[in-house]
Amino acid sequence: MATDASGLMKSLLLLMTILLGSSFHLRTAYAIDPMAKYKLAMYESPAFPVPDEQFFFRDGLVPMWMKALDRPDVQLQRLVIDTLAIAHRRGMKGLEQTHLRVVELMVIPNQDLEIIRSAAAALVTFNAQDQTASLIKVSAEQGQPVAVIVEPALANWKTASMETTWLNRVEESGESDTMTILAINGLESLRSAKGIESLSKIVSDSHRTASVRLSAARALGTINGDGLAALATALVDQPGHPIELSCAIVLELLNQRRDPEAVALLARLLDQESTTIQSGALQRMFAIDSDLVDVRVEKYRSSKDVNVRRWCARAMLAKKAATRVAVLSEMLDDVNPGLRDLVADGLIELAEDSNLRDEVIVRTSEVINKNNWRGCEKATFVLAKLDHKPAGNRMVELLGHERPEVKVATAWALTQLRIKELLPAMLTHAQSVYDGFQSGKLNDTMPGFSLQVAHLFIAFGDQRYLESEPLLTAYIPKSTALGHYSRPAAAWALGMLHEDDAKSELIRILDERLLDVGGLFPENEDVRRMSAISLGRMKAETALADLRKFGEGPAVVARACQWSLQRLTGKEPPSVPTTVTEIEGWFLQPIHQAGP
Repeated sequence: MATDASGLMKSLLLLMTILLGSSFHLRTAYAIDPMAKYKLAMYESPAFPVPDEQFFFRDGLVPMWMKALDRPDVQLQRLVIDTLAIAHRRGMKGLEQTHLRVVELMVIPNQDLEIIRSAAAALVTFNAQDQTASLIKVSAEQGQPVAVIVEPALANWKTASMETTWLNRVEESGESDTMTILAINGLESLRSAKGIESLSKIVSDSHRTASVRLSAARALGTINGDGLAALATALVDQPGHPIELSCAIVLELLNQRRDPEAVALLARLLDQESTTIQSGALQRMFAIDSDLVDVRVEKYRSSKDVNVRRWCARAMLAKKAATRVAVLSEMLDDVNPGLRDLVADGLIELAEDSNLRDEVIVRTSEVINKNNWRGCEKATFVLAKLDHKPAGNRMVELLGHERPEVKVATAWALTQLRIKELLPAMLTHAQSVYDGFQSGKLNDTMPGFSLQVAHLFIAFGDQRYLESEPLLTAYIPKSTALGHYSRPAAAWALGMLHEDDAKSELIRILDERLLDVGGLFPENEDVRRMSAISLGRMKAETALADLRKFGEGPAVVARACQWSLQRLTGKEPPSVPTTVTEIEGWFLQPIHQAGP
């Protein structure tokens, strides 16, 4: 045993050495990828069709579930009812035959409450509007536990027969907040003019909870009856009320109003210290007329609340005036990434106007020439989209920026500008990253480096920059020290450099990458994919057998091989087969296997 244990330990140590020394690969994944918009062109050139996916359900599921519903077991029945709802959401057809049985179980006298709730929820999921009467009945009998499931659906279905019930409930003070809000929402969905008086009383009643008052105000704003402006004014002027709540209620009341009286009230709300109220007021003003916000930009554009700043940006973009471009360009450096994206996309759109294009370029160039990383990244994006080639030199300088967002943005931008004169400097930078990878000073856990180099390699291949070949070739041998994205990009770029060059020595090297599927640590699938593509581009007839070997199926490597085989033989690749997948894992299902 001791010998076996010793041998096992040696094997584990050897495995760890291999993993850490050669094939172990750790990359950082982001919940929100800040560099996702900078697409690698190698995945689109060529692009492969995505296979359709078809789902099917095993035969015999529904009959089995129907039989289970007939068993006098409450827990089993509840599980089956819940399963029917799940199956409906997953797209199962033919469940209509189960609806009547679900209704029968729901309306049995003295039925278990959990069965009733599950049945009601299933019928709502089925959108079974033909069972509205049964749902109304059980909701009335069981009260809140069932009403919270049924009444939102009845409101969505605009069930006019519930109007009286909902009216009576909002007029009664003894109902729970939950039941009152359900009734308010129902009246809102019906746009019930009959409910205006009762809803107005709720809005004005300081003894009601904030949630009920806000719901009533929202309903009144939707119904949009007379007297709302007067009610809103009274709330703002009424002393002793929490002003923030009053202002929030006013915003709901004015939701559909566009008249001067509403605008004046909204302007009063802007005087509040709460940025939540300010952003709400600006949003309503923007909906009425964006100029109402634009004239207030100087006061609010530096707000600590991003929502306030966002409405200022939207208003300035809507103005489409050269005088606003300078202020907008400053917002490319905003701390909020969503606002930066909004402004960047907006400036690109403004530049479509020939009268604004020069101003956008001048102001954005001012931002890229500063050293604030957020502004540099977004300005790079804008100038690349506008194909402003004079910015290329600054982008090359920014390749060495410490922030990964800037590293990747500038490398991507240079692929868009395609400036031949900058290629030597780009190669020099790429070489410095390679040296860092080789020395261990850089690695793929450091965000930005591998992706940046991949974009630079794509630029080299796209512009047929032959001087880059030695560096590209150095990335081909299997190594996890050179970056997850860099190596596939190198394989892709070499194919571009040697398009139609069937005598290139690189054919053997790329073919080896395609063939590397054995052992504990096979080659990266992206490297194999790009190697296969390059073999086709290079018209590598010596690789025909290997391309055929891996050219079966819908996987991306197979599709790459099929694409290359078409270039080599002229034969159309097979159509992309539909992926057929059975939806299974049901708690109760037949044991036999059936096809689609």
